[in-house]
Amino acid sequence: MTSAQPEVTRTVAVSEALVRSRAAELIAKGGDSRVLVMRAQPRWHGGDLTVEGKRVRVVEGISQLAILDAYAAQRDDEYLVVLTDRPRADLSDTVLARAYRQQIEDPDEWGSVPALFGAAREVSRELRRLDWAATALLDHEPAGGWAPSTDLAVTAEHAIGGLLAHLLRIDSGDLDGVFLLTALSNGSRASWSAVDPELQDHLVKWAEQEYGPAAGFALRTTAAPGGLVKPLALGLAIDVLWPHPAGDLTEEQVAARTRLLERYVGGRSVTPLQAREIANASVSAVLRLSREGDPEGRLGVVLDQAEALLRNNLGWPVGAERSAILRPGFTARLRVLGQALDAGAGAEETLAAVLDHREATLDGHDLAPRMAVRLARWLATAERDVHSLGGDLQRQLDDGAWVDAALGVLWSGSPDAEIGGAYGRLIERVRARRRRRDETAATHLGDSAVERSLADGRALGIENVLRAVVDPWKSHGGVLLVVIDGMSGAVAVDLATEVRRSGLVEWVPVATKRRLSAVAALPSMTGISRTSLLCGEIRVGNSATEKAGLATVFPGARVFHKRDLRASGGAQLADGVAVAIADPAVPVVGVVINAIDDATHKNERTRPWTMAELDPLRALLNAASIAGRAVVLTSDHGHVVERETEMLPAAAGGDARWRPASSGPVKDGEVLVRGPRVAVDAGEVVMLWRDDARYGAARAGYHGGASLAELTVPVLVYQRSLAQSTPEGWELAPPQAPAWWNDPVVEAKVEPAETAAAKKSRKKTVVDKVPALFELEIESGAQHPSLPRKPHDFVARVLDSSVYADQLRLAGRAAAGAGPLVETVLRTLVDRGGRAHQETVASAAGLPYVGIGQGLAVVKRILNVEGYEVLSFDSDGETLRLDLNLLKDQFEVT
Repeated sequence: MTSAQPEVTRTVAVSEALVRSRAAELIAKGGDSRVLVMRAQPRWHGGDLTVEGKRVRVVEGISQLAILDAYAAQRDDEYLVVLTDRPRADLSDTVLARAYRQQIEDPDEWGSVPALFGAAREVSRELRRLDWAATALLDHEPAGGWAPSTDLAVTAEHAIGGLLAHLLRIDSGDLDGVFLLTALSNGSRASWSAVDPELQDHLVKWAEQEYGPAAGFALRTTAAPGGLVKPLALGLAIDVLWPHPAGDLTEEQVAARTRLLERYVGGRSVTPLQAREIANASVSAVLRLSREGDPEGRLGVVLDQAEALLRNNLGWPVGAERSAILRPGFTARLRVLGQALDAGAGAEETLAAVLDHREATLDGHDLAPRMAVRLARWLATAERDVHSLGGDLQRQLDDGAWVDAALGVLWSGSPDAEIGGAYGRLIERVRARRRRRDETAATHLGDSAVERSLADGRALGIENVLRAVVDPWKSHGGVLLVVIDGMSGAVAVDLATEVRRSGLVEWVPVATKRRLSAVAALPSMTGISRTSLLCGEIRVGNSATEKAGLATVFPGARVFHKRDLRASGGAQLADGVAVAIADPAVPVVGVVINAIDDATHKNERTRPWTMAELDPLRALLNAASIAGRAVVLTSDHGHVVERETEMLPAAAGGDARWRPASSGPVKDGEVLVRGPRVAVDAGEVVMLWRDDARYGAARAGYHGGASLAELTVPVLVYQRSLAQSTPEGWELAPPQAPAWWNDPVVEAKVEPAETAAAKKSRKKTVVDKVPALFELEIESGAQHPSLPRKPHDFVARVLDSSVYADQLRLAGRAAAGAGPLVETVLRTLVDRGGRAHQETVASAAGLPYVGIGQGLAVVKRILNVEGYEVLSFDSDGETLRLDLNLLKDQFEVT
């Protein structure tokens, strides 16, 4: 015979939050009962409670006797909560008689949850499935309560997301894998480590299901014992350990994977798909921090940890070099670019890989590799023969100045010896080609050839800028003539971009569609060339000479030099300057800015220059715009920069880049120039055309020589966008960058002999009705509003199709006269394989900057049949993309 088994009652431990909640309900009833008996584990360590201002004593009811003793000791002003695991059979009616509702209450923690979330009335089914959630929500309720639920039923996403955010001390609004990786790599680590391990485990599993593997990974690796490596650092390591595409794995890579899983993920396996989700979230988190400027300085530690992790802890240092985020990966990609530059092939593809790296988006780190590839493109272009000084000058402004600008950036391109060596070899190849141009230009200076170029209109002398440029614009609201002493074509390249962004629009001669270039007076020194510019004739003088000279050419004109530009406190412009610009009775206001020339003589840096460093240029442009004045932005001469130049013996009476003809015979790298434009030594002087030599001591830069960078004077003309009238013979400027600046070089297609011969023919183009604007040699078809069509020409078949005719009719007046523009856009893009920068296309079509958007919108309207994107912009918003297959289909061209 067996004895009866004692009754076993299942009980749970109750939280203080639940006891408080139930006690509050008991007090709120306001009845006679002041005792609540709860079926629970009789364990309590919290002491007495104060609820709604009332004292609540919690009793461990381990037996009926213990409960009755507590009844006997209960005071009239206190409430009693009894926690007992005794079955009903062990408790007499005496115990239950004083209990609330005369019963033992089973603790329903879920019943207390809705009230924690504002107006909620119940708990959703998904939340109730989490049997641990009610206790956690009650135990960890914030002082200000949980965020109210917007639904009647509290969801798991709202409740557990809020719980997790509260424990991590972060905002619950944006929880996802990226956010958790970021938070746990920063200040949330300590608060998460303090969470009970059992609750941590519940939350990790829930976050993994709700937010994905990256969220679970971040929480799990931070919770692991000794988890001092930031989860973002681990994620960046995973990015290269499980790359996409996977490719072939090395033994070192497989071993590094195993070490990571054993040491940091508790030996848990990770599928390739999960690894990529973790890696992608980590990369996204790092890029987000980069875009935000890393306000709390978190990123540096993460990157250092990731590098050290791969190098030391995982034993795979090569991994960091494969990363699109870590610094060794950027260096590795740059080294590959250097190899491509040396080989003369593959630079475009390697540049794309460099620019895809995070480092390329920081602090201008992309500039040197971009400039290197641009220079490589330039070297790949065919060199056109030039037969006059005018051609030399225009080529320098159209092409050489951009080369010089790129060289200035690349000169100090990389601290890495291997990359720097590749850049240096590229620089030498570029400088060698530049020197050949300078040598050619020197032959056009020698034996007074410059005089012949000026006489036959193929070059513009600086002494003729007032007559050829300022005078026609003077009659249309007056002119602000800004002379930036020493501004070379390379400086003008950078400055022109800034001026355009300030709201002014650029104007160029109709015939050339290019910026004007002038030749400096010789030697190209300030006292000669600037004086000649402002006096309208070859003169030697000083600031007083210049003021008198401009007033003679344009009665009433004013000139302001350095001392005249000092403004009083609180003002951007000196009073005299501001008044003169605003006064319509002053036809021309001349302002001389000396910053660049001063820097070359004071051993200060000479590139790059911005408007902020050419004070008060920005204020001058604003004042001119308000007054309706045109702005002519020019110089008196350019300069060459000190770049390891060879020191030659100085000659008495000369300067760093020229010497008197009487000081000795002409040597290699020099040219003897004679004539009335030479304003020293009876019209005879020897000048250096080599840019790598100087007479005498080193400085930051030099001028006075015969290199194109010194001789070429950029002449840029601007007017406010709402100008009512402009001189005849001028039009809005199309983009001026050479094609290789924005796009890869396109190999010339082989054409029939007669076509090639026709293309080689040249014509002289004269700017009609604009006095003294020089003639240039321009290739026929260089600006092609309408190109000759060839038999079996693909573009021609598109333009001759019935679909195209229908599209023109549908476009209505917007398409009137748009045929040549559409043809040029198509030809430019087809020649380049369907992709080109919008400035390349606009330049080919002669579209001005201000008309690019409108012009391309018309072309898209015609080509995008039924809304299909035959012509569209790439994700960068600047590269045009022509879908050639879609073009064939839509216009029914085979």
